Amino acid sequence: MSPRVCQRCLYTEAHPFGLVLDRHGICTGCRTHEEKTRLDWEERFSLLRAQLPALLGRRARRDYDCVVPVRGTPEYFKVLEIVKHELGLNPLVVAYNSQFNSAAGIENLDRLRDTFDVDLLHYTSNPAIYRKLVRESLARMRSMRWPFLAGETQFPVRVAADKGIPLVVWPYHQPTEQAGTHSYTETPEMSRRGRHCYDLMGSEPADLLATESLLRATDVEDLAYPSNPELRKHGIRGIYLANYLPWDSRRYSEEMVDRHGARCAANRRTFDTYDRIDDCTYMTVHDLLKQAKWGYARVTDNLCREIRFGRIGRDDAMAIARHYQAEFPREEVAQFNAWLGLRDGGFDWLLGKLSPAEVPPAPALTAAQETFVRSFRTNTSPVWETAEYIVFGKGIAVDTVA
Repeated sequence: MSPRVCQRCLYTEAHPFGLVLDRHGICTGCRTHEEKTRLDWEERFSLLRAQLPALLGRRARRDYDCVVPVRGTPEYFKVLEIVKHELGLNPLVVAYNSQFNSAAGIENLDRLRDTFDVDLLHYTSNPAIYRKLVRESLARMRSMRWPFLAGETQFPVRVAADKGIPLVVWPYHQPTEQAGTHSYTETPEMSRRGRHCYDLMGSEPADLLATESLLRATDVEDLAYPSNPELRKHGIRGIYLANYLPWDSRRYSEEMVDRHGARCAANRRTFDTYDRIDDCTYMTVHDLLKQAKWGYARVTDNLCREIRFGRIGRDDAMAIARHYQAEFPREEVAQFNAWLGLRDGGFDWLLGKLSPAEVPPAPALTAAQETFVRSFRTNTSPVWETAEYIVFGKGIAVDTVA
């Protein structure tokens, strides 16, 4: 029996974050999104300002007020604009290296640092070990992104613990944005349990250790979350700005493109030129795995957001989703196979193990749908023109590895 589909957006009850439909056939994600038009957001942002003294604690002998994790996408300019200019905080900006960086993503990180005059701490796991972690997570969880999620959710908290910084500021809580797991008025915060259930899919770094994996305990040390005593010692808390602002990734991204020259670029398998443009594998290899595993791709996430904000109708969104989800980026898959050491056809076999169904041909878009797609802007080269994954780099002058 096929899972029921929300009557407003494109999500089904099979959503991995546990989405539920009400008696009207509307999903919890859409119901929670309605709060964005009902809540008094000026009052909520004032609530955040009032909470800051308690969140920050004593400031003596501390160089930074908070840790702000970033990626090389436009909406993180908005995060820093809020943190520095509206809240008046001095952040330590951190980024965990995906090792699949695009030229657009590297340039955005440079622009973030220079535009807001912040210190940027960029952490790179050992590339040889990271490759083994990707191989292991693919074999165990059918996910090539799990090592990045483990590192990205650990590194900011580790920095906060090591430096005695009590606050970590994230843009949004993805389960709430997509599936409505919480009301914004509940102000969910960063937690070990949330990381385990949502980001890490119920697995922990130590679970990857096995004789056949050739991974050692030292290989996953930099993915381990700080202990509870460490967190309590410094009173570390992690907040989401979307609990205090009506977060709109598209609108904020376009504001940052206009105001700060944030880079936006065409990407595979989606119309959204702001989302995940920092990672060469996200809208290609990862997206194919996601579609095979869950029955939908990232373009569906982008379209559900657009439907909820009233920028596209459901029927047009369904057609656009079918159009992009039919694309199979062979060149990017071959690049990933070479990076990981897979034989030709190895990735196709992996997809077949997840879902034997063939993808139907891409339907042509109508003029109105094309107009919607073209409303997303670009100001730099497409993500797929990054010929090799960028591990380290600055701006356009970068070092690459094959």
